[in-house]
Amino acid sequence: YQRRVRGRDSRGMSYGPRRKKHTILLVQPGPSPATRTYYDFETVFQAMSGICKLFEDKWKIVHPGRNNLVYNVNDLYDYIDHLSDMGALVQDLNTGSYRPVSYTHLTLPTKRIV
Repeated sequence: YQRRVRGRDSRGMSYGPRRKKHTILLVQPGPSPATRTYYDFETVFQAMSGICKLFEDKWKIVHPGRNNLVYNVNDLYDYIDHLSDMGALVQDLNTGSYRPVSYTHLTLPTKRIV
């Protein structure tokens, strides 16, 4: 599969896989605040892979018995758009603090075959 996880957000933060910026992914899949959870990753790249994994796990639940999973970035964005909320806190290596980042500022994989 192909992954593209490079770029800069509106504040100029770089999101290349070589930068080890601790990332906390915040997800609320349903309307209830009780569905809120977080995932801890060593890098932004790992967090983006984590989003793909969440989508793939959901796909397997919705489509049991289908062994091949092929999707593109539009399928992934559709999944994300149907979450009640999602964002991330990305470590700023200069200050050690965390900056809030919307998923729209992160580049997700363009195509993945599982």
